[in-house]
Amino acid sequence: MWNVEQFRSDLKTIVDIDSGSSDIDGVRRVGDFFEEKCRALGLFTKRYADGTQLEAGTHEEGEIDILMVGHMDTVFPQGTVAQRPYTERDGMAYGPGVADMKAGLVAALHLTERLKQEHPELSIRLAFTGDEEVGSLKSRDWLLQLGKQTRYAFVFEPGRPGGAMVKKRKGNIDLILKFHGVAAHAGNAPEKGFSAVTEMAHWILELNKLQDLRVGTSVNAGVVSGGTASNVIPDYAECMVDLRFEAMEEMEKIQKRVAELAAKPFVQNVTVDVEYQGIFAPMNPSEATERLISLTNEKAAQLQLPVEWVAAGGVSDANHLAGLGVPTLCGCGPVGSDMHSDKEWLELASIEKRLDLLYALMSELKGA
Repeated sequence: MWNVEQFRSDLKTIVDIDSGSSDIDGVRRVGDFFEEKCRALGLFTKRYADGTQLEAGTHEEGEIDILMVGHMDTVFPQGTVAQRPYTERDGMAYGPGVADMKAGLVAALHLTERLKQEHPELSIRLAFTGDEEVGSLKSRDWLLQLGKQTRYAFVFEPGRPGGAMVKKRKGNIDLILKFHGVAAHAGNAPEKGFSAVTEMAHWILELNKLQDLRVGTSVNAGVVSGGTASNVIPDYAECMVDLRFEAMEEMEKIQKRVAELAAKPFVQNVTVDVEYQGIFAPMNPSEATERLISLTNEKAAQLQLPVEWVAAGGVSDANHLAGLGVPTLCGCGPVGSDMHSDKEWLELASIEKRLDLLYALMSELKGA
């Protein structure tokens, strides 16, 4: 039914290409591989963003029945493949990005091939990005544009151990704060200095007060810098804060408090520049998504396949699409774990199971 040997061959080819987010050449090479495969299937193809984004599909115009999304970039630097190329042992596959999410990309390709042959009425679109691991800053608007034309979206992040898929994700913002003070000699003229680091310290304490784990809101000042020497009052400091939330109201509350702090700094003569990066809306299941989940459960039961549904604190491109109201499932790739580490693994036996489930589900989505 599925050519698993070809799947594994395709997977080996792309895992053995370094494609960290900053490795534009490597991401392009992964895109080249899939573009060639898509053209061989008779799909139209388009490339964007210096070739690091690939769009392919069965129908170039009109509504998209099924949008399959994945990212070609990984978190690993150039040279990682040379250290630990694709390997298989004891029913598992290993290598940089093998689960997150190169196996998902191959799964989307193989599903598209069969669906095109057996359900030509379905309008299928592939959207493979090259910057998801660094916030989808270049690809977000493109995905949103595709999402507005889409009936159902599937994001091929790795499935969870046991076959679980993701129905809910927190929202996320990276808050970049830049503090500008006045430098002075800390011993000879401390009265002339106004510390950017002191202002930053006040901000971190105030922002920490916004953390409320009961409602899923977390605040982490994860990267801080400032100052040049202990005897110099620092005129510059910088802080990157990771914000996670389950409800948009929480994000709005945080933004309101940030605006209040910027308008009235704690330290005289210090100013603060505020920048929001990589904004991901929460992925909360709509009624339409719940219906899609129910249909997935039905198909899983018919195939006697396990499927569970989990919530994740991390974000993915599913957040963008779900934020539009598109029924969206995430964690659609084969099962893997230990992502972003040298222990990352993929369960080879899960490949065929995941393809069977998604094919059964997608086959029924025309007019569903």
